[in-house]
Amino acid sequence: MVAAVSLGSCQKDPLKEVEDGDWNKEKRIISLSFERQAGDASISINADNQSKGTIEVTIVNPDLSEPLLIKKMEISYGATASVAAGETLAFDETTNTAEITVTAATGGGTRVYTVSVNSLVENLEGTWEITGMDIFGGTGAYYGGVDFVDLFTDASWWDPTTGPAAEMDNTLEFVFEGVDDNGRTYGTCTNNAGEDGLYADFVWKGEIPEDESTANNPVTDVNYNYRKIPAGESTWTRDYTNGTITFTTADNVTTSCTMVESGNIEYWGKTLTVDDNALKFTGLQSAGSWGPIYSAYDKVVYAPWDFYVQIKKKQ
Repeated sequence: MVAAVSLGSCQKDPLKEVEDGDWNKEKRIISLSFERQAGDASISINADNQSKGTIEVTIVNPDLSEPLLIKKMEISYGATASVAAGETLAFDETTNTAEITVTAATGGGTRVYTVSVNSLVENLEGTWEITGMDIFGGTGAYYGGVDFVDLFTDASWWDPTTGPAAEMDNTLEFVFEGVDDNGRTYGTCTNNAGEDGLYADFVWKGEIPEDESTANNPVTDVNYNYRKIPAGESTWTRDYTNGTITFTTADNVTTSCTMVESGNIEYWGKTLTVDDNALKFTGLQSAGSWGPIYSAYDKVVYAPWDFYVQIKKKQ
């Protein structure tokens, strides 16, 4: 009995280290966000020297002659930093850099992070012309049933006045207004109707192949797939973390796309050439899992996949 008591009195208290805080040697910056920052900060620690770290942030139209306001900052539990959320950080205008020092709660020393600013000019801002509309779609991809299709390939597919041609004199005017709390740029977009005063009405007028897929469901009105850029004025937000641009109408209807740069897009052995830029809308609705394979109707109306609105910025 005495031996047992003696052993118990020498036993190490498992909570002492936690209560004393000796375990906490962390000195990380977990997240950092400045005013007008687009996307998330890229944070890393120098593998060869743990006392140093680097942070890269992207700021929209930065003016480094003035300190930048820190909106959010998260560091390791119990650690302290040379600056905090709500304070400002001054940058060297020559190197576009500044330093933040983080001190561990106990026994871990310090780590100096070098913060670098990348400048972003929101390239959506300006007036764009619509130069083309293309679809990738079709059923039976493994059988060669998919392809890119120019919506103007056959004049009989649409009404010559109110079909997609009505959109070809339209302009898209993007106005940049700022950066929101989530690091997304935002503003307004005005889809001007052009000289004809018309917006496209995407109603198929062409041939509808007769087979089981179309016998009871001959789809013709596909505005739900192609009226992606709202008519008139809408708002837009651009998320640089995932690359999406989201339009929101006054009725709170949203559509999202990504910006595609010039070049060739290859998919399923087929190629689309983007001359300048394009807004790519994905996840279009299909009328069924299998349609009138190899027909234009199948690709454009029955089972479209992606919609590309080709655009060019006016000089």
